[in-house]
Amino acid sequence: MQYELRLHRLLLAILATVVTGVALLFFYLSSHPVDVWLEASISLIVVIAVATALVYMGVAEGIVALQFGMRHKRELLGYLLLGLLSVSSGLYLAISKVESLQIIALVVSPHAFLFGIAELRISRHLQHHPKQRRALLFFGACEVALGLALVIGSKMSTYQVATLLGYGAVITSLQLLAFLIYQYRRAEREISGRIFDRT
Repeated sequence: MQYELRLHRLLLAILATVVTGVALLFFYLSSHPVDVWLEASISLIVVIAVATALVYMGVAEGIVALQFGMRHKRELLGYLLLGLLSVSSGLYLAISKVESLQIIALVVSPHAFLFGIAELRISRHLQHHPKQRRALLFFGACEVALGLALVIGSKMSTYQVATLLGYGAVITSLQLLAFLIYQYRRAEREISGRIFDRT
């Protein structure tokens, strides 16, 4: 069980780092005035960055899935499907001649939907932890709304889409970081409890 928790924490740390980097890139781009040539260059840079991040996250999810093995079929299947979605989304962006943030918003929207649905699903099992349940319900609803906004984002301007993607990346990275801190503190309490029991 401890091994599986460490795998989840490792993957969350990787995802939080990648998403935070993408968020910083979007906010940097949305805060600078652009002309037509610069906007096209920035869109190309963002496509490359997002495609790379998606492939990187997909590979990490695939590696974690294989570490679970056949004993944990649900985790294995879930992480393999997430990894496949991430890698295929990243490869689509890399191979296609897409250079618009609006298309990136459409490609990223399923990830927000799935993350939000997963949070809402997990919250159903936390009746004895009301604070965590409320947080998961709130952020799950935010992620689902973000997924809808990203679909609608295909009709927005490049500046608005960059800002929306930046906010989405910040919301996701804050959730991942909060979950990592929670898991770390929980592991510390378990370790200190074992040490206390031995004395």
